[in-house]
Amino acid sequence: MAEFRLFRKFDPRLSRELKAQRKTIFKGLACVAVTSLLTSLTIPVVKWIVSAIEQKNLTMIGWLALGVVGLFGVKYWFTRGQAWYLSKAANLMIADLRVRLFDKLQRLPVSYFNSKRSGAIQSVLSNDVGVYQSAVMIVRDSIDGPIKAIGAIAAVIFMSWQLAIVALLFVPVLAFVIQRNGKKMKAAQAKVQDDYAELLAMTNEALHGTRVVRAFGAEDRMRDIYRDHVNRTFASSMKAVGRLASLRPLVELIGAVALALVIYLCGYLSVRTGFSVGDMAALIYALDVINQGFRTLGYANNTYQQVIAATDRIYSEILDVPEDSTSGGDLPGTIQGRIEFQNVSFEYPDGTEALKDVSFVIEPGTSLALVGPSGAGKSTVADLLLRFYDPTSGRILLDGQDIREINPTALRHKIGVVPQQTFLFAGTIADNIRLGAPEATDDQIRAAAVAAHADNFINQSAEGYETEIGEQGVGLSGGERQRVAIARALVRLPSILLLDEATSALDAESEKAVQAALDEIMRGRTTLYIAHRLTTAARADNILMLSKGAVLEYGSHRSLLEANGNYAAMYRAFNSGLIDEGGVL
Repeated sequence: MAEFRLFRKFDPRLSRELKAQRKTIFKGLACVAVTSLLTSLTIPVVKWIVSAIEQKNLTMIGWLALGVVGLFGVKYWFTRGQAWYLSKAANLMIADLRVRLFDKLQRLPVSYFNSKRSGAIQSVLSNDVGVYQSAVMIVRDSIDGPIKAIGAIAAVIFMSWQLAIVALLFVPVLAFVIQRNGKKMKAAQAKVQDDYAELLAMTNEALHGTRVVRAFGAEDRMRDIYRDHVNRTFASSMKAVGRLASLRPLVELIGAVALALVIYLCGYLSVRTGFSVGDMAALIYALDVINQGFRTLGYANNTYQQVIAATDRIYSEILDVPEDSTSGGDLPGTIQGRIEFQNVSFEYPDGTEALKDVSFVIEPGTSLALVGPSGAGKSTVADLLLRFYDPTSGRILLDGQDIREINPTALRHKIGVVPQQTFLFAGTIADNIRLGAPEATDDQIRAAAVAAHADNFINQSAEGYETEIGEQGVGLSGGERQRVAIARALVRLPSILLLDEATSALDAESEKAVQAALDEIMRGRTTLYIAHRLTTAARADNILMLSKGAVLEYGSHRSLLEANGNYAAMYRAFNSGLIDEGGVL
């Protein structure tokens, strides 16, 4: 446990990261200690060289010259060792932190991403983590600075205790300056990190919204907003730079005052007591080494405040955020797929009421279409089924079991999701399908693609299933992307399908191919549609019409037409051309 004492004065969060790399760090610190001691050893060497020159002793000068070469030759290897080991520790620490941050992001609730801008999250992963990497260098400087200063002070005491007392009088002044500057540095660096996060978030949004910006001719407006963010980031950065820039010359100025006083006293002692030129040269060099030690400590303190500011953001923005619920047990290998909503109500964290006392049943192997205007609660029903959120009141049952008693991961493994806006990752087609079931074999991937009517166009591609596609599926048509998404949902052999109107954005030919695939994969599976088209809703076994989170009507297409209610009126309006397929007036 003694080896942990080095990290006690650090922030506990930072200490944990450093302790994980302690073996490599201590190797590097051993090299730092040796190089610092060798620097202190040069003080008497300076004295001997000057004395030898005074005495015109060429033999002694020659041996001392060789000694200097040997001294710095040894120092070379230890300096190289400290750079290697400490850089290795820093990079290992950051690699581990990045993996932990990414893993944490995968386990955070959906509500977290609804409230955070993606650019701000990227800022933590890039900028804040980059600053965090300096933590290992703080440990180095915390060893290097004191050893240099203490070693040089010891040399001064050995040569002249009177001069040592004069030099030590300036130590409290230097400590006060370093401590005060460090506190201001933390606040300044925190502002830099926040402004940089805002800049990165705005940049990310502007790049993703390029088409909208161009369509509205808003290039100048976006440029002005961007310039404002850049200027704020520049101003906060320069304030932090100013804090850092003021420390070194201030420490040097205080050191120069101490040096000037010691030089005068050296001259006085030389006149009064025969103080040698060698002693004077060694003392002046020793004072410079002391000054170097305090400058190093000053930089370490400033860097520490920067790292703590980054640490605060890393933990508050990601690592300390409560994770998604993992409560509940596993499901059996085979389920029937009966879904029941019992008086389900839901409010979002901001207080928005999304569902009000919603009840319905989807029997195993049947389909239900959710219809209604935008904001009716259709997507909320899907989010609750996937346990992205839990109901505010009421229950959702799967085969008679409350899904809050089921582990979310186990639950989602039974559900195949085909979204309206297909998202594919950069990589091969096979990799994108395998995302649905990472353990899937090549044969299982091919079988899923065949069922999704995707096998033909994949085989016609240059590299088949190993064909590389760009970000968001660039290189594939809309229909091809949707069929890859269907294959991705199918490869996990789901008992339940969740379809968010997978054909609403396709042309007629692509829609026909995708719909054929959907009709085939729905057989024998419980299916929940989010229907944006009335023609899609009419294909379902039952229809649930929502408005402002409440159920208006529930039944089959035929029974709802016969009931002559809201759905029938909307369907007749569609048939007469008064509204489009989405049911929008």
